[in-house]
Amino acid sequence: MLVEIFLNRITVMLKGYSETLLPYSMKIGFLILVAFLIISCNRQHQSQPSTSAKPATQNARIASIRLILPASLERRRTELQNYFDAATRNIQNFSSIYEWGDLAKEEFMDSVMFFDDKHQFNIALLTLAEADTTMKLADTYCAALEKKTLVAMTPEFYSKVFPEGIEEHSFEKLLTHEIAHRLHVRILKGDEEAMGPIWFYEGFAMFAADQLSKSNIVLSNGEMIKLMNEAERGSYSKYNYIFRYFVKAIPLKELLAKAKNNNFNEELIAQLH
Repeated sequence: MLVEIFLNRITVMLKGYSETLLPYSMKIGFLILVAFLIISCNRQHQSQPSTSAKPATQNARIASIRLILPASLERRRTELQNYFDAATRNIQNFSSIYEWGDLAKEEFMDSVMFFDDKHQFNIALLTLAEADTTMKLADTYCAALEKKTLVAMTPEFYSKVFPEGIEEHSFEKLLTHEIAHRLHVRILKGDEEAMGPIWFYEGFAMFAADQLSKSNIVLSNGEMIKLMNEAERGSYSKYNYIFRYFVKAIPLKELLAKAKNNNFNEELIAQLH
C-alpha cells in the first residue's frame, strides 16, 4: 500500500517531464525509475560525507547538479541554469566574507527543479517534505530547498506574487535565499531549533541573499516589537528591516549564536528603548 502511494505521488510530481514518444506505460515506468534514482542519490548523499580527495572547481560542482525541467520550460534551460549558477556563487561569496567558506564546500543540493505550474510545484514540494500532497500552499510560497532538491517557480511567477521583492537580480536572490536557510542550519551544526524566531531566520536569509538592501522602508520601535513577537509569518520586507537594524549594532555571528535563547527577542527589544 505504501509503495502504491509513493508511486502515485511520484507519477503526479513528474508528469510532463518526459518528451519521449514511448507508450504511456513505458513512459510512466521511466519516470518512476528516474524519481527513484534521484531520491536514492539524495539520501545516500545526505548520509555519507564527501570523500573527494581534491575539491572540484566551482564550475564543475555546479555542473554536477541535475537541472530538471518540464517540457514547457526546456527552451529556457540556459536561462534558468544561469539563475541557479548565480545563486550558487552568491552563497559562496557570502560564506567567504563571514569565514564560513568550509561550510559551503559541500553542495547544498544535488537536484534543481523549475516549474511553470503551481499545482505541480506544490505536489513536488509536499512530496519531498513527506507531507500531505493535497495541502494547499500559498501562491507566495514559490521556492524551497528540501531533501537536497531545490524547487522553484519561474521568475515571472515570483514577480507576480511578490511584487514588493522586484529589484535587480531578484530571482537569483530568491534562489540564494533558499540556499541561505541551509547554510544557516550548517552554521548551527544541524540544529534547526536554534535558528531563532521567524523574523530572524527569514531576515538572515534575506541578508545573505542581499534582498531589498536598498529598501526605503522604516519601522518605528513599536512596529518592530509587534512583528518580532508575532508567531505567524508577516512581511518579509519588514523582517529584512528589523534584521539589518540589529546586525548594524551586533556582530552577525553573535546574533546567530544567541538566537536559540528563549529571551532572545527580549534582549534585543531592550536595546530599542
